[in-house]
Amino acid sequence: MLLRRVAAATLALIFSAVAHAGAATAASAAKEKPGADASSFIHSGEAKYGKGDLDGAIADYEKALKLDPDLARAYYNRGLARYDQGKLKDAIADYDQAIKLDPKYEDAYVNRALAKDDQSDHDGAIADETAALKLDPNDPYAYNNRGWAYYKKGNLDAAIADYTQAIRIEPKLSQPYNDRGVAERDQGNTDKSIADYTKAIALNPTDDQAFYNRAIARDDKGDTEGAIADAGCAIKLDPKYTQAYVTRAEIKLEKADWDGAIDDYNQALALSPKDAASYNERGLAWYHKGEMTQALADYGKSLELDASNAHAYLNRGNVERLTGKPDAALADYTQALANDPKSDAALNNIGMIKQARGDLAGAQADYQQALQLNAKNAEAVSNLSSVSADHGDWASAATYASKALTIDPNFAQAYDNRGVAEFHLHDLASAIRDYDKALEVDPNDEHAYNNRGLALLARGDDDGAMADFDMALQINPQFAQAQHNRSLARWHNWDVFGAMADSL
Repeated sequence: MLLRRVAAATLALIFSAVAHAGAATAASAAKEKPGADASSFIHSGEAKYGKGDLDGAIADYEKALKLDPDLARAYYNRGLARYDQGKLKDAIADYDQAIKLDPKYEDAYVNRALAKDDQSDHDGAIADETAALKLDPNDPYAYNNRGWAYYKKGNLDAAIADYTQAIRIEPKLSQPYNDRGVAERDQGNTDKSIADYTKAIALNPTDDQAFYNRAIARDDKGDTEGAIADAGCAIKLDPKYTQAYVTRAEIKLEKADWDGAIDDYNQALALSPKDAASYNERGLAWYHKGEMTQALADYGKSLELDASNAHAYLNRGNVERLTGKPDAALADYTQALANDPKSDAALNNIGMIKQARGDLAGAQADYQQALQLNAKNAEAVSNLSSVSADHGDWASAATYASKALTIDPNFAQAYDNRGVAEFHLHDLASAIRDYDKALEVDPNDEHAYNNRGLALLARGDDDGAMADFDMALQINPQFAQAQHNRSLARWHNWDVFGAMADSL
């Protein structure tokens, strides 16, 4: 079974309070009344911070603190710079000191919450945002950020309530709509999430993240064209949006647009050349194009980057099995199972190798174990049908095939398997109906054409049988069984020369 990774929506960024709190609040500044020299260092530090000179800003704030160690504003500003440097522990220490000096320093609570959240201290972040809201009950940023912390704790109802409150206070902010959309989608409210993403985009047409998130939600709804268009908008706004390329590629895989998927994976890998998953998924596109050499190369590269990737081992094993390398395929399936002992797909595929080698008991045990892991693995149930057929137990073969079809009503192989069982049970009409259904699902199933041809021949429809054998050979000119069956049909119609030609 070919597997691919399905990307989840990128989670929205927390509102950064830096935008509205780059310096101390007016109340805090009035309390501090720094000396002229300390004040000048704070102002020069803020200017450097605004230009991205974090080291220079920190140096100035430290000079200010040497002159006056009780400046909450200097600690707060240094915390901002340290946060931007990724020094979360140091930033939190600075915010702690600012709050100690000024317990009503709301912006310090808000930004300390951001740092705590980045450290996965979601409870600490919630506590700080709550403290900020006690100081300013109408701060939409604090509500939005607390909503984010609730979201990361898995409390979706509380998150949505906070996002909604942020929107009520400031309805022209786009971020709370985007963030609420993410939580709503996780609750299964896809329509609500799309409406919120759409509102976010209307408020901020340059919000690449909202376009990306709406693409994911639209794909959930089956609107692949809308999803592709939204992913394209996200990419246009940010040509380096790697995940948007990956998601668009995955949607194109769903549409069987193999070339389009490969193009997008190429773009993603140019931006992120060590993304093992993208190599694996591009391999799937090559596989579906029939380009097995490229598929094997991509699976190999994926495993070179991430040897724990069970999916890549499974996919490479599938190519090896189909290209006549059963030993290599078995080794890859076995490694996939070692990496993921709960992989029902690996067990199913190991069973297929055993069945092909005549180890029916081993194959049956593997299929049954796969079903213990995943009772809805239609392929494993269908393969039990095939094992029953190999034993000549046609009634069990038909029962298993029917069970597979209750799991997946569009499983062509199961229709084909049930048709074979019905043929041997002398129910030609039912067999032909199942072959018809198999071909409706997969018009390129040469086995269904061949098997239907046999059923039609048994019913006396020589012309229909010949047409089916011809189609099977048109799809696969190397299909020896179909050529043999066509030869028999020609002998039956006294077409001696045609029969001899097929026999050569």
